[in-house]
Amino acid sequence: MIHYVGLDVSQKMTAICAVDAQGQRLWRDQCGSTPEQIEVAVRRRASADARLGGEMGPMTPLFKMRREKMRRERV
Repeated sequence: MIHYVGLDVSQKMTAICAVDAQGQRLWRDQCGSTPEQIEVAVRRRASADARLGGEMGPMTPLFKMRREKMRRERV
């Protein structure tokens, strides 16, 4: 089952929410906003076929760099 994982990245904390294909929330979490903390939090709970998306803002370059490293698909 494909999960869609959304990230709301701010300066200090990142909110994470995962939903299924029908939009039902599967889980949510928070972590620090360093690339390493985001990667650990997502990998800990997201399925291998999870698709990752995030909001556009000043933290977008950081998110894009880490997403490419994780080789996940952007929604």
